[in-house]
Amino acid sequence: MFGLKRSSAGTGATPRGLARIVGGGVRKPSPARQATAPVGAPARTSEEEAKQAQSSLSAEARWYLDRALEFEQSKQEERAKLTQFAIRVAIGGGVLGLAGFLGGATLVQLKRPSPPALIRTNDTNGTTNVIGVVRDGEMPFGQIQDRADLRRYVTMREGYDWETLQDMYDTVKLMSADKEKEIYVAFYDRPDSPQKVLKNQFRIVAKVGAITFVGSTAQVFFSKTLIPLATVQNPRNALNEPKSEYWVATISYRHDNLPESGEELERDPTGFRVTSYTVDRDWTRTDSTPAIPPLPGQKGGA
Repeated sequence: MFGLKRSSAGTGATPRGLARIVGGGVRKPSPARQATAPVGAPARTSEEEAKQAQSSLSAEARWYLDRALEFEQSKQEERAKLTQFAIRVAIGGGVLGLAGFLGGATLVQLKRPSPPALIRTNDTNGTTNVIGVVRDGEMPFGQIQDRADLRRYVTMREGYDWETLQDMYDTVKLMSADKEKEIYVAFYDRPDSPQKVLKNQFRIVAKVGAITFVGSTAQVFFSKTLIPLATVQNPRNALNEPKSEYWVATISYRHDNLPESGEELERDPTGFRVTSYTVDRDWTRTDSTPAIPPLPGQKGGA
């Protein structure tokens, strides 16, 4: 019958125009390749076809991988930008919060309400005194100490007590400058000095009120009350009513070196020295009749 002719390419070649198995799949031959392939060219092996297919797949996979990496990098950059923005917002908020706190603290210090004034009323004579209140930082410590020294000096110089007269006398001398010390000592050497007139039958209580400053000079408002005392010689003397007067002392003072001896340091620990001392009657609060003998420096006595 009819005999079959074998292909001139050999027994291992695939007939032209038939499907070939490449990489485990069936791939149809390209018509273009069929048309353009030379008649005498050798056929490609399955290994070469597999390498070509793998190369094509690897290029496509690399392209998708590059796109994925670019997308991930863009996400990381966006996340970094958001983090930097959040940090800046947090820092700005912290700065604003700190500024608000400092501003509030400053306003609290500046807008502190002034302490209420204290008014003291004397139930006996109806007089009223305004008690000054010192607020933190409003009055320097030196002026507060000066007020204490002025109060102590006037109380001891204008007061009189038979039992403590020597201690008051020595302290006033120590706290007075040379000129005022001579005036004070001369007054107690007079025949009408308090220790010779009042003796142990009366006591004078000096009570300091307001203290004001005019430059380097201080004005001290005070009252003096003459209190009769009962004694063996005059037991009915205590039945007499006490009498009060009101005075204003104008005082100039300075601060010397601190005393060296222990006793003087206890009497005058700040070196307070009165250089000028004058006393006038406060006519707005008393009558013209003196009830108490005037002490040195007073001008209102009869």
